[in-house]
Amino acid sequence: MSVHTGEHWQQVKALFESALEHPQAAREAFVRASGADAAVQDEVLSLLAHERALSEATTDDFLAPTEPAAAPPLLQPGERLGAWEIVGPLGAGGMAEVMRARRADGAWDGEAAVKVLKRGMDSAAVLARFALEQRALARLNHPHIAHLLDAGRSASGLPYFVMELVRGRPIDQACEGLALEARLALFLQLADAVAFAHRQLLVHRDLKPSNVLVTEDGQVKLLDFGIAKALDPAEGEHTGAGPRPYTPNYASPEQVRGEPVGTLTDIYSLGVLLYVMLTGLRPYGRHATTPQEAARSVLEEEPTRPSALSPGLVTDPQWMATRKRLKGDLDNILLKALDKAPAARYPSVDAFAADVRAHLAGLPVSARAPSAGYLLSRFVLRHRAASAAAALAAVSLVVGAGVAGWQAHVAGQRLEQLRGLSRDVVLRYADAVTYLPGGLVVKENLLKGLLGQLSEVEQEAGDDAEWLALLAGVYARLAQVGGDDGGVSLSKMGEARQHAEHAITLARQVLLARPDDAALSLALSQALQIRARAQRADGQPEQGLKTLEEAMALIDQRLQRLPPAEQRDLQVQRASLQIVEAQFFDQQTVASLNRPEDALALYGQAEQALRRLERDGDASLAPLLGTLLGARAITHARLGRLDASRGDAEAAWQQRLRAVQAEPFHTGRRDELVTEATNAAVILMRADQPARAVLASQAAWDTVQRLAAENGPQSKWAENLPRVAQHHGRALALVGRSADALPVLDSALAYWQRQREAKPGPHPERLWAWLGIYRAVALLGLQRRDEALTQLRQSQAILEPLSREPKARDALLNLAESALVMAAAEPAAAPAWRQRALQHYQAADALLALNGEHLRRRDALARGEPIGL
Repeated sequence: MSVHTGEHWQQVKALFESALEHPQAAREAFVRASGADAAVQDEVLSLLAHERALSEATTDDFLAPTEPAAAPPLLQPGERLGAWEIVGPLGAGGMAEVMRARRADGAWDGEAAVKVLKRGMDSAAVLARFALEQRALARLNHPHIAHLLDAGRSASGLPYFVMELVRGRPIDQACEGLALEARLALFLQLADAVAFAHRQLLVHRDLKPSNVLVTEDGQVKLLDFGIAKALDPAEGEHTGAGPRPYTPNYASPEQVRGEPVGTLTDIYSLGVLLYVMLTGLRPYGRHATTPQEAARSVLEEEPTRPSALSPGLVTDPQWMATRKRLKGDLDNILLKALDKAPAARYPSVDAFAADVRAHLAGLPVSARAPSAGYLLSRFVLRHRAASAAAALAAVSLVVGAGVAGWQAHVAGQRLEQLRGLSRDVVLRYADAVTYLPGGLVVKENLLKGLLGQLSEVEQEAGDDAEWLALLAGVYARLAQVGGDDGGVSLSKMGEARQHAEHAITLARQVLLARPDDAALSLALSQALQIRARAQRADGQPEQGLKTLEEAMALIDQRLQRLPPAEQRDLQVQRASLQIVEAQFFDQQTVASLNRPEDALALYGQAEQALRRLERDGDASLAPLLGTLLGARAITHARLGRLDASRGDAEAAWQQRLRAVQAEPFHTGRRDELVTEATNAAVILMRADQPARAVLASQAAWDTVQRLAAENGPQSKWAENLPRVAQHHGRALALVGRSADALPVLDSALAYWQRQREAKPGPHPERLWAWLGIYRAVALLGLQRRDEALTQLRQSQAILEPLSREPKARDALLNLAESALVMAAAEPAAAPAWRQRALQHYQAADALLALNGEHLRRRDALARGEPIGL
């Protein structure tokens, strides 16, 4: 008999479970009339025969504690399954039983849930699907997904696997009595779990309350991947027609129609779940009494806005209290997720969750057209210090609502309103732009709209010194948004410099008239800093240094005039200028600026200043400290001071984490976390600390995946995925997490293979070969020795000729690494391989002195110690 997997088994399972809903005498007729393929019908009838013989109950939930089956359980208390001892039954389904168990050897405390295939259900298709579910669960190591603990076969040959036993309530019941914020927090835990599954190429396809439990301590646990769809073509999914498994009340339209499903299917089901969590009702089909009626409602009924439900329908007392808060953003978020057209839904679970988080923070959401009035209305709600009426008037003026009707006789009055609100609205609005959710296109369009309106206002302002000073501050901030923050303009330094030059022109125009305006001096210094960075990027570092000197002199002059209590912002800017100057002195490409010791001195001065200015519980300086520590870590690494480099790299990563925790929706802060955590991982691996490197690389990997999902396939984060993957995969391989490392490394290798084909040359060739070495490490960890040897030989065949070229050091180091892995793969030839590794290290050392893990390995090999990577 051929082994069926994927779609064939889904058809079998769906038809089998549907048949069980009918009286026993009518089941065969139901199957014959189903229209399913003959092979599917035969498989189902065979299973029904065993079901009839066993006469067991038909409960379908896996890990949720249910009433025990009426018939005697498959296993009795005290029986053993490997290291597990059965405690008692939990429930039973048509195919399998679920038992409570504990470790008989005491190696693990507490109880677990054991899923055991029933006798007579071990057909080829069932066994294949059971194995597929086990493989799926093995990939899902996430705090909000029930963990796979063990797997094996019973003494009689029945397969089983052991899962974390989750004790909790279905998520809809757990929401009863909770505040709106608490319900959304539970949903975000669930969204993180589903997003993680999607990144592992799995779609759940059966998201419903009974599959999402909430524990007593408020932790969400996602259960039952029994009908999950593998998106990986390697799983061998067949795309035939026929019934597919789903729960009608939570299914998507494409599931009901029997069409192919993907991640957008889970997004729809999450929308239904969130609707139920917030209202206690389903969005439609509330009067359906049969699965057919429920399925029809999915296709034909439009969801009611949750804020517009009839009070007579809703039984949740919290709904009436929060009804007004549902109106607007949450209505729009839910309707977007529940759109019957998959392409109109959120593109990813991360994007869905980003909107929920934005709503909680009072930020704009992407689930409606991002009109200027809406975006700034959300902003004003977050900054209530200014009077609401005046703030709205100012916002309308700046962004355009009402500008067209601005007549000369009211211009002076409105400018007066704007003067009083400049810091509370306009400048902070520029900050808010940097972390709007919903993608870069929205952000850049918003910036363009703002710039157009500012230009009109500037023309009306004439030579008013106060308003021109305000505008200088706005343009300086916009320059920072484009030149410093990774989330808005990416690397468009040219546009950032244009804003900076405009700010410099405006500031100098009024500086003499406003010598004591500290805010104006700050804005001018910030704009000069952007100019200096642009000059360095344009290959004019000496000119950039002169610009920095001008900015520093300006700050020092203003500091002399201010009392200590008013100096903080200027002191922070002074430290920022020192950091940029230090980066100028830390470049090897210009001989006159290759002064790393001077750079370290400046970093030290800036750090002392920032540490003095730090306040307890205030993370506002964390981004600047992260920049400083990360740059200094690289300088120390250049000088071979690995301990100092490691310490700064870890500290930089932690500062970036603090910044993200303080502003979780700020795209630039998350982008900086990716950079710093990746750098820390690389440095920690060089320092021979792979376990700590994994912590950093995991943070970078998780964050860059979310940024790529939120901002689309053309974003810099989508392009950066393989570069982060290569370091994360290497760290995972080094700590022995081979199963986790392999798919990550494969994604990086696929990228470098495309680069080899598109842009042939030594760099992509070497990187492909280098990553292949760590792929071999992972393969060895999975006991796939032959594949590992093949991979190693391919890498060595590429590296050997590269090691004879003028810039051969990196290739020699990679050959040494490959030789050490070969020693592990071929124990009989290990001494010879270690000798070759030593020779490669010695040749590399002759070109440039070794340090870090390479130096440690060379010395150990020279002493004859049997080392590996």
